[in-house]
Amino acid sequence: MNPMPFKNRSNTGADLILAERLIQLGARPPIVSQLCQLTRKQSIAFFKTVQGQSPKQGMLPHDHQWAIRSALNNIHASLFLGMIEGIRDRLPTPNLSANLLVVAYEIYINVASRMLADRQCIQPHSSQHYPLDINRAWYLITLLSTGDLVFILCGRCHARYLGMIHPDTAFSQCPICEVWTDRSGRRRWVSAKSKNRALNKPSAR
Repeated sequence: MNPMPFKNRSNTGADLILAERLIQLGARPPIVSQLCQLTRKQSIAFFKTVQGQSPKQGMLPHDHQWAIRSALNNIHASLFLGMIEGIRDRLPTPNLSANLLVVAYEIYINVASRMLADRQCIQPHSSQHYPLDINRAWYLITLLSTGDLVFILCGRCHARYLGMIHPDTAFSQCPICEVWTDRSGRRRWVSAKSKNRALNKPSAR
């Protein structure tokens, strides 16, 4: 491995270890830079050193409705953010850190790999084949912190799942109880878009 091309070596070893693990889990340079006290150039250089290639270009995931677009998305987002909340409750400072993201995401992929064990596309030590990658996971944490996503307790199965409270979206639907099987055997869940369309449809007179 080539030596780190850093001009400023004031970064602690712990930050660099966490930065390396974040990159191995698929985190892109802007997230690594924010959480590990690295400059933009340092995080890009470190990404190239760890992955052996340049990082993906373009915007980070920013779809605020991703968690409610399907039952599968909701289950995985609820699983991950539930872990984040559980870990935060045991920390002296609840702010997001590189260590918190790494620990929660590693637990998530361990659980998700068991949930998806029958799918041949899942590969060990790779986050790109899981429904929730670490970059979107980071974005979902910000939505939970700002109150755009909230946890709701299902009155029937008592599962905690994510709902969205937003001026232009009001969506609350259990991804376990409110899923049914159609004639072809596929499991269906009303999406936020279709549910809002049904709510806004004028009633027949």
